[in-house]
Amino acid sequence: MQLEHLQIELRPRTHAQALDLGLALLREHGSGAYQAWLALWLPAMALAALLSWLFPEWMWLWMTLVWCLRPLFERAPLYVLSRQVFGEAVSWREALRAWPRQLGGGALRLTTWGRLFAAGRGVHQPIWQLEKARGKVAAERRRLIGAKGTGSAAFWFGVICAHFEGVIQIGLIAFIGVFLSEADKVNPFLYLIGSDSKPKLELLQILSLMGVTLSGAIMGPIYTACCFTLYLNRRASLEAWDIEIMLRQLKAPVSKTTRAHGGAAALLLTPLALALALAQPAPARATAMPIDTCTRPEIMAGDAPPPAPPHGAPQQAVRADVARLYGTDDLRGYSCEMRWVPKKEEKKAPKKEPALDLSTLASVLKVLLIASAILLVGWLLYYFRDKLPLLGRAPRARRATEIAGLDIRPESLPDDVAGTVRALWTGGERRAALALLYRATLSQLVNADGLLLRSGDTEGDCMRLARKARQIAPARLALAEATTTLWLNAAYADRWPDDGTLARHCDAWQSQFGTPATMVRP
Repeated sequence: MQLEHLQIELRPRTHAQALDLGLALLREHGSGAYQAWLALWLPAMALAALLSWLFPEWMWLWMTLVWCLRPLFERAPLYVLSRQVFGEAVSWREALRAWPRQLGGGALRLTTWGRLFAAGRGVHQPIWQLEKARGKVAAERRRLIGAKGTGSAAFWFGVICAHFEGVIQIGLIAFIGVFLSEADKVNPFLYLIGSDSKPKLELLQILSLMGVTLSGAIMGPIYTACCFTLYLNRRASLEAWDIEIMLRQLKAPVSKTTRAHGGAAALLLTPLALALALAQPAPARATAMPIDTCTRPEIMAGDAPPPAPPHGAPQQAVRADVARLYGTDDLRGYSCEMRWVPKKEEKKAPKKEPALDLSTLASVLKVLLIASAILLVGWLLYYFRDKLPLLGRAPRARRATEIAGLDIRPESLPDDVAGTVRALWTGGERRAALALLYRATLSQLVNADGLLLRSGDTEGDCMRLARKARQIAPARLALAEATTTLWLNAAYADRWPDDGTLARHCDAWQSQFGTPATMVRP
Protein backbone atom coordinates (compact mmCIF):
# COMPACT_ATOMS: atom_id res chain seq x y z
CA MET A 1 0.00 0.00 0.00
CA GLN A 2 1.28 3.46 -0.91
CA LEU A 3 0.01 5.40 2.08
CA GLU A 4 1.28 8.71 0.72
CA HIS A 5 -1.31 8.39 -2.08
CA LEU A 6 -4.23 7.89 0.31
CA GLN A 7 -7.20 10.04 -0.71
CA ILE A 8 -8.91 10.16 2.69
CA GLU A 9 -7.82 11.65 5.99
CA LEU A 10 -7.04 8.46 7.84
CA ARG A 11 -6.69 8.59 11.61
CA PRO A 12 -8.08 6.57 14.53
CA ARG A 13 -11.82 7.25 14.76
CA THR A 14 -14.81 5.90 16.59
CA HIS A 15 -16.91 3.27 14.85
CA ALA A 16 -19.68 5.76 14.09
CA GLN A 17 -17.18 8.17 12.53
CA ALA A 18 -15.66 5.35 10.48
CA LEU A 19 -19.11 4.45 9.13
CA ASP A 20 -19.72 8.11 8.28
CA LEU A 21 -16.37 8.16 6.47
CA GLY A 22 -17.62 5.25 4.37
CA LEU A 23 -20.64 7.28 3.28
CA ALA A 24 -18.35 10.19 2.37
CA LEU A 25 -16.13 7.79 0.37
CA LEU A 26 -19.17 6.47 -1.49
CA ARG A 27 -20.36 9.99 -2.29
CA GLU A 28 -16.95 10.77 -3.76
CA HIS A 29 -16.39 7.53 -5.70
CA GLY A 30 -19.90 6.04 -5.84
CA SER A 31 -20.26 6.02 -9.63
CA GLY A 32 -17.86 3.17 -10.33
CA ALA A 33 -18.87 1.22 -7.22
CA TYR A 34 -22.60 1.34 -8.04
CA GLN A 35 -22.01 0.49 -11.70
CA ALA A 36 -19.92 -2.56 -10.79
CA TRP A 37 -22.53 -3.67 -8.22
CA LEU A 38 -25.52 -3.23 -10.55
CA ALA A 39 -23.73 -5.02 -13.38
CA LEU A 40 -23.82 -8.18 -11.21
CA TRP A 41 -26.94 -7.63 -9.09
CA LEU A 42 -29.47 -6.80 -11.82
CA PRO A 43 -28.66 -9.78 -14.11
CA ALA A 44 -28.83 -12.11 -11.10
CA MET A 45 -32.27 -10.77 -10.11
CA ALA A 46 -33.43 -10.91 -13.74
CA LEU A 47 -32.42 -14.58 -13.90
CA ALA A 48 -34.26 -15.22 -10.61
CA ALA A 49 -37.36 -13.51 -12.02
CA LEU A 50 -37.20 -15.62 -15.19
CA LEU A 51 -36.87 -18.85 -13.22
CA SER A 52 -39.72 -17.75 -10.93
CA TRP A 53 -41.92 -17.18 -13.98
CA LEU A 54 -41.06 -20.60 -15.41
CA PHE A 55 -41.23 -22.43 -12.07
CA PRO A 56 -43.33 -20.26 -9.73
CA GLU A 57 -43.56 -22.94 -7.05
CA TRP A 58 -39.76 -22.74 -6.62
CA MET A 59 -39.54 -18.97 -6.34
CA TRP A 60 -38.28 -19.20 -2.75
CA LEU A 61 -35.34 -21.31 -3.99
CA TRP A 62 -34.25 -18.82 -6.68
CA MET A 63 -34.45 -15.90 -4.23
CA THR A 64 -32.45 -17.86 -1.65
CA LEU A 65 -29.72 -18.59 -4.20
CA VAL A 66 -29.34 -14.91 -5.05
CA TRP A 67 -29.29 -14.09 -1.33
CA CYS A 68 -26.50 -16.63 -0.78
CA LEU A 69 -24.41 -15.27 -3.68
CA ARG A 70 -24.70 -11.67 -2.53
CA PRO A 71 -21.37 -11.65 -0.55
CA LEU A 72 -19.56 -12.56 -3.78
CA PHE A 73 -21.24 -9.70 -5.66
CA GLU A 74 -20.00 -7.28 -2.99
CA ARG A 75 -16.40 -7.92 -3.99
CA ALA A 76 -16.82 -5.96 -7.23
CA PRO A 77 -17.58 -2.58 -5.56
CA LEU A 78 -14.92 -3.36 -2.92
CA TYR A 79 -12.38 -3.78 -5.74
CA VAL A 80 -13.30 -0.33 -7.09
CA LEU A 81 -13.26 1.45 -3.72
CA SER A 82 -10.03 -0.18 -2.54
CA ARG A 83 -8.18 1.24 -5.53
CA GLN A 84 -9.86 4.59 -5.80
CA VAL A 85 -9.10 5.31 -2.13
CA PHE A 86 -5.39 5.21 -3.10
CA GLY A 87 -5.82 7.45 -6.13
CA GLU A 88 -6.11 4.72 -8.80
CA ALA A 89 -9.07 5.27 -11.12
CA VAL A 90 -10.88 1.98 -11.89
CA SER A 91 -13.86 1.64 -14.20
CA TRP A 92 -16.68 -0.79 -13.65
CA ARG A 93 -15.64 -2.77 -16.73
CA GLU A 94 -12.18 -3.32 -15.27
CA ALA A 95 -13.82 -4.37 -12.01
CA LEU A 96 -15.98 -6.94 -13.81
CA ARG A 97 -12.97 -8.35 -15.66
CA ALA A 98 -11.08 -8.67 -12.38
CA TRP A 99 -14.09 -9.99 -10.42
CA PRO A 100 -13.56 -13.74 -11.15
CA ARG A 101 -10.03 -13.48 -9.71
CA GLN A 102 -11.39 -11.88 -6.52
CA LEU A 103 -13.62 -14.83 -5.55
CA GLY A 104 -10.94 -16.88 -3.80
CA GLY A 105 -10.81 -17.03 -0.03
CA GLY A 106 -13.88 -17.35 2.16
CA ALA A 107 -16.25 -17.84 -0.79
CA LEU A 108 -17.50 -21.23 0.38
CA ARG A 109 -17.94 -20.02 3.96
CA LEU A 110 -19.83 -16.86 2.97
CA THR A 111 -22.23 -18.62 0.60
CA THR A 112 -23.08 -21.66 2.75
CA TRP A 113 -23.02 -22.14 6.51
CA GLY A 114 -21.66 -18.69 7.31
CA ARG A 115 -24.30 -16.81 5.30
CA LEU A 116 -26.90 -16.91 8.08
CA PHE A 117 -24.56 -15.20 10.53
CA ALA A 118 -22.52 -13.07 8.11
CA ALA A 119 -24.08 -9.69 8.79
CA GLY A 120 -20.60 -8.40 9.69
CA ARG A 121 -18.86 -10.02 6.74
CA GLY A 122 -17.99 -6.66 5.18
CA VAL A 123 -15.12 -6.05 7.61
CA HIS A 124 -13.64 -9.51 6.83
CA GLN A 125 -13.96 -9.32 3.04
CA PRO A 126 -10.78 -7.20 2.62
CA ILE A 127 -8.76 -9.81 4.53
CA TRP A 128 -9.54 -12.46 1.92
CA GLN A 129 -9.74 -10.20 -1.10
CA LEU A 130 -7.11 -7.49 -0.53
CA GLU A 131 -4.64 -9.12 1.88
CA LYS A 132 -4.95 -12.53 0.15
CA ALA A 133 -4.85 -14.21 3.57
CA ARG A 134 -5.83 -17.89 3.75
CA GLY A 135 -6.22 -20.59 6.38
CA LYS A 136 -4.88 -19.94 9.88
CA VAL A 137 -3.42 -16.61 8.82
CA ALA A 138 -6.83 -15.43 7.68
CA ALA A 139 -8.45 -16.68 10.90
CA GLU A 140 -5.91 -14.80 13.01
CA ARG A 141 -6.37 -11.64 10.93
CA ARG A 142 -10.15 -11.85 11.29
CA ARG A 143 -9.79 -12.17 15.04
CA LEU A 144 -7.41 -9.21 15.20
CA ILE A 145 -9.40 -6.94 12.86
CA GLY A 146 -12.70 -7.78 14.55
CA ALA A 147 -11.41 -6.94 18.04
CA LYS A 148 -12.14 -3.74 19.97
CA GLY A 149 -15.78 -3.79 18.84
CA THR A 150 -15.06 -3.52 15.09
CA GLY A 151 -16.69 -6.85 14.26
CA SER A 152 -19.69 -6.02 16.45
CA ALA A 153 -20.08 -2.62 14.76
CA ALA A 154 -20.00 -4.27 11.32
CA PHE A 155 -22.58 -6.88 12.43
CA TRP A 156 -25.07 -4.35 13.78
CA PHE A 157 -24.58 -2.09 10.78
CA GLY A 158 -25.47 -5.09 8.59
CA VAL A 159 -28.62 -5.64 10.67
CA ILE A 160 -29.56 -1.98 10.22
CA CYS A 161 -29.01 -2.24 6.46
CA ALA A 162 -31.26 -5.34 6.37
CA HIS A 163 -34.01 -3.39 8.16
CA PHE A 164 -33.61 -0.50 5.72
CA GLU A 165 -34.06 -2.94 2.84
CA GLY A 166 -37.25 -4.23 4.48
CA VAL A 167 -38.56 -0.68 4.79
CA ILE A 168 -37.83 -0.04 1.11
CA GLN A 169 -39.62 -3.24 0.07
CA ILE A 170 -42.72 -2.54 2.18
CA GLY A 171 -42.70 1.09 1.07
CA LEU A 172 -42.66 0.07 -2.61
CA ILE A 173 -45.62 -2.29 -2.13
CA ALA A 174 -47.53 0.37 -0.18
CA PHE A 175 -46.72 3.05 -2.76
CA ILE A 176 -48.16 0.92 -5.56
CA GLY A 177 -51.12 0.06 -3.34
CA VAL A 178 -52.05 3.73 -2.98
CA PHE A 179 -52.87 3.84 -6.70
CA LEU A 180 -54.43 0.37 -7.00
CA SER A 181 -56.68 0.39 -3.93
CA GLU A 182 -60.26 1.56 -3.94
CA ALA A 183 -61.02 5.23 -3.49
CA ASP A 184 -62.90 4.78 -0.20
CA LYS A 185 -60.18 2.60 1.39
CA VAL A 186 -57.22 3.94 3.31
CA ASN A 187 -55.23 0.70 3.63
CA PRO A 188 -52.72 0.51 0.73
CA PHE A 189 -52.37 -3.26 1.17
CA LEU A 190 -56.03 -4.16 0.61
CA TYR A 191 -55.47 -4.59 -3.11
CA LEU A 192 -53.42 -7.70 -2.31
CA ILE A 193 -56.60 -9.43 -1.02
CA GLY A 194 -59.15 -10.66 -3.49
CA SER A 195 -62.92 -10.44 -3.25
CA ASP A 196 -62.99 -13.88 -1.61
CA SER A 197 -60.68 -12.66 1.19
CA LYS A 198 -57.83 -14.79 -0.14
CA PRO A 199 -54.40 -13.18 -0.67
CA LYS A 200 -53.25 -12.65 -4.26
CA LEU A 201 -50.07 -14.68 -3.97
CA GLU A 202 -48.90 -14.12 -7.55
CA LEU A 203 -49.16 -10.34 -7.25
CA LEU A 204 -47.43 -10.42 -3.87
CA GLN A 205 -44.57 -12.48 -5.33
CA ILE A 206 -44.07 -10.05 -8.20
CA LEU A 207 -44.04 -7.04 -5.88
CA SER A 208 -41.70 -8.81 -3.45
CA LEU A 209 -39.29 -9.55 -6.31
CA MET A 210 -39.37 -5.89 -7.36
CA GLY A 211 -38.81 -4.75 -3.77
CA VAL A 212 -35.83 -7.05 -3.24
CA THR A 213 -34.27 -5.86 -6.49
CA LEU A 214 -34.68 -2.16 -5.62
CA SER A 215 -33.58 -2.42 -1.99
CA GLY A 216 -30.54 -4.54 -2.83
CA ALA A 217 -29.51 -2.18 -5.62
CA ILE A 218 -29.53 0.77 -3.18
CA MET A 219 -28.07 -0.74 -0.01
CA GLY A 220 -25.38 -3.08 -1.42
CA PRO A 221 -22.59 -0.52 -2.09
CA ILE A 222 -23.50 1.41 1.09
CA TYR A 223 -22.86 -1.66 3.24
CA THR A 224 -19.63 -2.47 1.37
CA ALA A 225 -18.19 1.07 1.59
CA CYS A 226 -18.95 1.56 5.29
CA CYS A 227 -17.52 -1.83 6.31
CA PHE A 228 -14.42 -1.11 4.21
CA THR A 229 -13.76 2.13 6.11
CA LEU A 230 -14.29 0.22 9.37
CA TYR A 231 -11.54 -2.13 8.20
CA LEU A 232 -9.25 0.80 7.28
CA ASN A 233 -9.93 2.48 10.62
CA ARG A 234 -8.98 -0.70 12.51
CA ARG A 235 -5.75 -1.09 10.55
CA ALA A 236 -4.89 2.57 11.06
CA SER A 237 -5.26 2.06 14.82
CA LEU A 238 -3.21 -1.14 14.84
CA GLU A 239 -0.40 -0.01 12.54
CA ALA A 240 -0.32 3.77 13.27
CA TRP A 241 -0.87 4.68 9.64
CA ASP A 242 -1.45 8.34 10.47
CA ILE A 243 2.00 8.65 12.07
CA GLU A 244 3.65 6.80 9.20
CA ILE A 245 1.99 9.11 6.68
CA MET A 246 3.15 12.18 8.61
CA LEU A 247 6.74 10.90 8.86
CA ARG A 248 6.89 10.23 5.15
CA GLN A 249 5.93 13.83 4.47
CA LEU A 250 8.60 15.30 6.75
CA LYS A 251 11.99 16.61 5.53
CA ALA A 252 15.15 16.38 7.66
CA PRO A 253 15.48 19.74 9.50
CA VAL A 254 18.78 21.43 10.31
CA SER A 255 19.55 21.20 14.05
CA LYS A 256 20.17 24.29 16.19
CA THR A 257 23.73 23.09 16.98
CA THR A 258 24.56 22.95 13.30
CA ARG A 259 23.18 26.46 12.77
CA ALA A 260 25.21 27.81 15.74
CA HIS A 261 28.43 26.25 14.53
CA GLY A 262 27.79 27.54 11.05
CA GLY A 263 27.28 31.11 12.34
CA ALA A 264 30.50 31.08 14.42
CA ALA A 265 32.52 29.72 11.53
CA ALA A 266 31.14 32.43 9.25
CA LEU A 267 32.24 35.16 11.69
CA LEU A 268 35.74 33.69 12.04
CA LEU A 269 36.28 33.12 8.36
CA THR A 270 34.91 36.44 7.10
CA PRO A 271 38.36 38.20 6.80
CA LEU A 272 39.78 35.18 5.04
CA ALA A 273 36.80 35.10 2.72
CA LEU A 274 37.24 38.77 1.82
CA ALA A 275 40.91 38.29 1.04
CA LEU A 276 40.23 35.25 -1.10
CA ALA A 277 37.47 37.10 -2.91
CA LEU A 278 39.81 39.92 -3.89
CA ALA A 279 42.50 37.49 -4.99
CA GLN A 280 40.30 35.11 -7.07
CA PRO A 281 39.33 35.86 -10.67
CA ALA A 282 35.84 37.07 -11.47
CA PRO A 283 34.40 33.83 -12.98
CA ALA A 284 35.19 31.85 -9.82
CA ARG A 285 33.70 34.48 -7.50
CA ALA A 286 30.53 34.69 -9.58
CA THR A 287 29.66 31.05 -8.82
CA ALA A 288 29.04 31.67 -5.09
CA MET A 289 25.48 30.87 -3.93
CA PRO A 290 23.71 31.85 -0.70
CA ILE A 291 23.53 29.13 1.96
CA ASP A 292 19.92 29.80 2.92
CA THR A 293 16.81 30.01 0.78
CA CYS A 294 14.42 31.09 3.54
CA THR A 295 12.05 33.87 2.44
CA ARG A 296 12.26 37.20 4.31
CA PRO A 297 9.00 38.24 6.03
CA GLU A 298 7.07 41.06 4.39
CA ILE A 299 6.95 43.04 7.67
CA MET A 300 10.78 43.44 7.55
CA ALA A 301 10.95 44.52 3.94
CA GLY A 302 10.53 48.25 4.71
CA ASP A 303 10.57 51.05 2.14
CA ALA A 304 14.38 51.22 1.62
CA PRO A 305 15.35 51.67 -2.03
CA PRO A 306 17.26 48.85 -3.69
CA PRO A 307 21.06 49.21 -3.59
CA ALA A 308 22.94 50.55 -6.56
CA PRO A 309 24.54 48.05 -8.87
CA PRO A 310 28.05 46.99 -7.83
CA HIS A 311 31.09 48.66 -9.38
CA GLY A 312 33.10 45.78 -10.63
CA ALA A 313 33.60 42.19 -9.64
CA PRO A 314 35.34 42.80 -6.28
CA GLN A 315 32.42 44.82 -4.91
CA GLN A 316 29.98 42.20 -6.16
CA ALA A 317 31.92 39.50 -4.33
CA VAL A 318 32.01 41.52 -1.11
CA ARG A 319 28.24 42.06 -1.29
CA ALA A 320 27.72 38.32 -1.78
CA ASP A 321 29.88 37.54 1.28
CA VAL A 322 28.01 40.10 3.40
CA ALA A 323 24.65 38.70 2.26
CA ARG A 324 25.82 35.19 3.14
CA LEU A 325 26.91 36.41 6.59
CA TYR A 326 23.65 38.17 7.33
CA GLY A 327 21.73 35.18 6.00
CA THR A 328 22.26 33.24 9.23
CA ASP A 329 19.55 33.07 11.91
CA ASP A 330 21.70 35.00 14.41
CA LEU A 331 22.07 38.14 12.27
CA ARG A 332 19.15 38.39 9.88
CA GLY A 333 16.51 38.95 12.59
CA TYR A 334 14.26 35.98 11.83
CA SER A 335 14.59 32.20 11.67
CA CYS A 336 13.06 29.45 9.59
CA GLU A 337 11.58 26.54 11.49
CA MET A 338 9.80 23.44 10.30
CA ARG A 339 6.55 22.77 12.05
CA TRP A 340 3.71 20.30 11.74
CA VAL A 341 0.51 21.51 10.16
CA PRO A 342 -2.86 19.73 9.77
CA LYS A 343 -2.98 17.46 6.80
CA LYS A 344 -6.02 19.19 5.35
CA GLU A 345 -3.88 22.27 4.64
CA GLU A 346 -1.36 20.24 2.66
CA LYS A 347 -3.77 17.74 1.19
CA LYS A 348 -3.57 17.52 -2.53
CA ALA A 349 -6.75 17.85 -4.45
CA PRO A 350 -8.03 14.37 -5.31
CA LYS A 351 -8.01 13.37 -8.87
CA LYS A 352 -11.43 13.82 -10.32
CA GLU A 353 -12.79 11.08 -12.47
CA PRO A 354 -13.90 12.07 -15.92
CA ALA A 355 -17.60 12.83 -15.81
CA LEU A 356 -19.84 10.42 -17.63
CA ASP A 357 -21.83 11.74 -20.52
CA LEU A 358 -25.37 11.12 -19.33
CA SER A 359 -27.10 13.56 -21.65
CA THR A 360 -28.69 10.80 -23.75
CA LEU A 361 -29.86 8.92 -20.68
CA ALA A 362 -31.22 12.15 -19.19
CA SER A 363 -33.20 12.83 -22.37
CA VAL A 364 -34.65 9.30 -22.36
CA LEU A 365 -35.59 9.57 -18.68
CA LYS A 366 -37.17 12.96 -19.30
CA VAL A 367 -39.36 11.55 -22.06
CA LEU A 368 -40.29 8.54 -19.90
CA LEU A 369 -41.18 10.75 -16.93
CA ILE A 370 -43.35 13.03 -19.06
CA ALA A 371 -45.09 10.05 -20.66
CA SER A 372 -45.60 8.45 -17.22
CA ALA A 373 -47.05 11.68 -15.85
CA ILE A 374 -49.47 11.95 -18.79
CA LEU A 375 -50.55 8.32 -18.37
CA LEU A 376 -50.97 8.80 -14.62
CA VAL A 377 -53.14 11.88 -15.08
CA GLY A 378 -55.23 10.08 -17.69
CA TRP A 379 -55.68 7.05 -15.44
CA LEU A 380 -56.69 9.24 -12.48
CA LEU A 381 -59.24 11.09 -14.63
CA TYR A 382 -60.68 7.80 -15.84
CA TYR A 383 -60.70 6.27 -12.35
CA PHE A 384 -62.51 9.23 -10.76
CA ARG A 385 -64.71 10.02 -13.76
CA ASP A 386 -67.84 9.39 -11.71
CA LYS A 387 -66.92 12.14 -9.26
CA LEU A 388 -65.85 14.80 -11.76
CA PRO A 389 -68.79 16.72 -13.28
CA LEU A 390 -66.66 18.08 -16.12
CA LEU A 391 -66.22 14.61 -17.57
CA GLY A 392 -69.93 14.15 -18.15
CA ARG A 393 -72.70 12.45 -16.29
CA ALA A 394 -71.78 9.01 -15.08
CA PRO A 395 -73.89 6.15 -16.45
CA ARG A 396 -76.73 5.15 -14.20
CA ALA A 397 -75.88 2.15 -12.06
CA ARG A 398 -77.96 -0.98 -12.54
CA ARG A 399 -80.50 -1.71 -9.82
CA ALA A 400 -80.03 -4.86 -7.79
CA THR A 401 -82.49 -7.65 -8.47
CA GLU A 402 -81.47 -9.89 -5.57
CA ILE A 403 -80.45 -9.02 -2.00
CA ALA A 404 -79.11 -11.72 0.34
CA GLY A 405 -80.75 -14.39 -1.78
CA LEU A 406 -84.19 -12.65 -1.84
CA ASP A 407 -85.73 -11.80 -5.21
CA ILE A 408 -86.83 -8.13 -5.16
CA ARG A 409 -87.94 -7.75 -8.78
CA PRO A 410 -91.41 -6.16 -9.01
CA GLU A 411 -92.67 -8.94 -11.27
CA SER A 412 -91.84 -11.51 -8.59
CA LEU A 413 -94.25 -9.87 -6.11
CA PRO A 414 -98.02 -10.29 -5.92
CA ASP A 415 -100.27 -7.38 -6.79
CA ASP A 416 -101.66 -7.15 -3.22
CA VAL A 417 -98.62 -7.53 -0.98
CA ALA A 418 -100.37 -6.71 2.29
CA GLY A 419 -103.27 -9.09 1.57
CA THR A 420 -100.94 -11.91 0.57
CA VAL A 421 -98.91 -11.40 3.77
CA ARG A 422 -102.09 -11.65 5.88
CA ALA A 423 -103.16 -14.81 4.04
CA LEU A 424 -99.76 -16.50 4.50
CA TRP A 425 -99.73 -15.52 8.20
CA THR A 426 -103.24 -16.89 8.76
CA GLY A 427 -102.28 -20.12 6.97
CA GLY A 428 -99.39 -20.68 9.38
CA GLU A 429 -96.61 -19.75 6.92
CA ARG A 430 -95.22 -17.04 9.16
CA ARG A 431 -91.64 -17.05 7.78
CA ALA A 432 -92.85 -16.80 4.20
CA ALA A 433 -95.17 -13.93 5.16
CA LEU A 434 -92.40 -11.86 6.77
CA ALA A 435 -89.96 -12.70 3.96
CA LEU A 436 -92.49 -11.44 1.40
CA LEU A 437 -93.05 -8.26 3.42
CA TYR A 438 -89.30 -7.61 3.74
CA ARG A 439 -88.38 -8.17 0.10
CA ALA A 440 -91.40 -6.13 -1.03
CA THR A 441 -90.07 -3.29 1.14
CA LEU A 442 -86.62 -3.55 -0.43
CA SER A 443 -88.19 -3.65 -3.88
CA GLN A 444 -90.02 -0.41 -3.13
CA LEU A 445 -86.85 1.29 -1.87
CA VAL A 446 -84.85 0.21 -4.91
CA ASN A 447 -87.40 0.68 -7.68
CA ALA A 448 -89.62 3.47 -6.37
CA ASP A 449 -87.14 5.53 -4.32
CA GLY A 450 -84.01 4.86 -6.42
CA LEU A 451 -81.91 3.35 -3.61
CA LEU A 452 -78.75 1.73 -5.02
CA LEU A 453 -78.04 -1.63 -3.41
CA ARG A 454 -75.64 -4.43 -4.25
CA SER A 455 -76.37 -8.12 -4.30
CA GLY A 456 -73.93 -8.81 -1.50
CA ASP A 457 -75.36 -6.23 0.95
CA THR A 458 -76.71 -7.50 4.24
CA GLU A 459 -79.80 -6.27 6.05
CA GLY A 460 -77.63 -3.85 8.04
CA ASP A 461 -75.94 -2.57 4.89
CA CYS A 462 -79.31 -1.92 3.25
CA MET A 463 -80.57 0.14 6.20
CA ARG A 464 -77.30 2.09 6.46
CA LEU A 465 -77.48 3.03 2.78
CA ALA A 466 -81.17 3.90 3.15
CA ARG A 467 -80.40 6.32 6.00
CA LYS A 468 -77.74 8.03 3.86
CA ALA A 469 -80.11 8.43 0.92
CA ARG A 470 -81.85 11.79 0.94
CA GLN A 471 -84.64 10.95 -1.47
CA ILE A 472 -86.47 8.57 0.90
CA ALA A 473 -89.26 10.15 2.95
CA PRO A 474 -88.86 9.85 6.75
CA ALA A 475 -92.11 7.92 7.14
CA ARG A 476 -91.15 5.38 4.49
CA LEU A 477 -87.69 5.04 6.04
CA ALA A 478 -89.16 4.43 9.51
CA LEU A 479 -91.52 1.78 8.11
CA ALA A 480 -88.63 0.09 6.27
CA GLU A 481 -86.60 -0.03 9.51
CA ALA A 482 -89.56 -1.53 11.38
CA THR A 483 -90.04 -4.16 8.65
CA THR A 484 -86.35 -5.02 8.79
CA THR A 485 -86.53 -5.40 12.56
CA LEU A 486 -89.52 -7.79 12.27
CA TRP A 487 -87.66 -9.87 9.69
CA LEU A 488 -84.40 -10.04 11.68
CA ASN A 489 -86.16 -10.95 14.95
CA ALA A 490 -88.07 -13.74 13.27
CA ALA A 491 -85.39 -15.10 10.93
CA TYR A 492 -82.43 -15.07 13.32
CA ALA A 493 -83.84 -14.80 16.87
CA ASP A 494 -87.07 -16.81 16.45
CA ARG A 495 -89.10 -13.96 17.96
CA TRP A 496 -92.39 -13.62 16.09
CA PRO A 497 -94.86 -10.73 16.31
CA ASP A 498 -98.43 -11.32 17.44
CA ASP A 499 -101.40 -11.16 15.07
CA GLY A 500 -102.36 -7.60 16.05
CA THR A 501 -98.85 -6.24 15.49
CA LEU A 502 -98.67 -7.87 12.06
CA ALA A 503 -102.11 -6.53 11.08
CA ARG A 504 -101.15 -2.96 12.08
CA HIS A 505 -97.89 -3.26 10.24
CA CYS A 506 -99.64 -4.45 7.07
CA ASP A 507 -102.03 -1.47 7.24
CA ALA A 508 -99.11 0.93 7.65
CA TRP A 509 -97.25 -0.72 4.79
CA GLN A 510 -100.33 -0.46 2.57
CA SER A 511 -100.69 3.26 3.29
CA GLN A 512 -97.01 4.06 2.63
CA PHE A 513 -96.04 1.82 -0.26
CA GLY A 514 -99.35 0.84 -1.78
CA THR A 515 -99.50 -2.01 -4.24
CA PRO A 516 -96.88 -3.17 -6.73
CA ALA A 517 -98.91 -1.52 -9.44
CA THR A 518 -97.72 1.85 -8.16
CA MET A 519 -94.05 0.84 -8.29
CA VAL A 520 -91.70 2.36 -10.84
CA ARG A 521 -90.89 -0.50 -13.14
CA PRO A 522 -87.25 -0.74 -14.36
